[in-house]
Amino acid sequence: MKEVITMEGEVEATQDGGTGAKGNDALGRLDATEITRAVAAFSRENPHVAIAAAAGLGFLLGGGLTPRVLSKLGALATRSYVKGTLVQAVQALLHELPQTEEGQLGSTP
Repeated sequence: MKEVITMEGEVEATQDGGTGAKGNDALGRLDATEITRAVAAFSRENPHVAIAAAAGLGFLLGGGLTPRVLSKLGALATRSYVKGTLVQAVQALLHELPQTEEGQLGSTP
């Protein structure tokens, strides 16, 4: 058994793999005009976010997110993360090293 929370906040217990009758009814009760009004109000309040969302959705629906693009984005994110982690590790290491009186690292007295 698992619990499903409906649009109205009601909790309903369902069998594993089942959607429940209230889940199907919730989708049927959605009003297209109300959704359109909500989206229009959001886009008026946040025009930059709406434009970015529309551009991203157009990119995805236009087939722009191919496996090749995904691999390049993943490699870029990985390089950025590793670079940041290495910089933090080196800074922490340099901060812990003892310094001489002149403030130079590794000099002998």
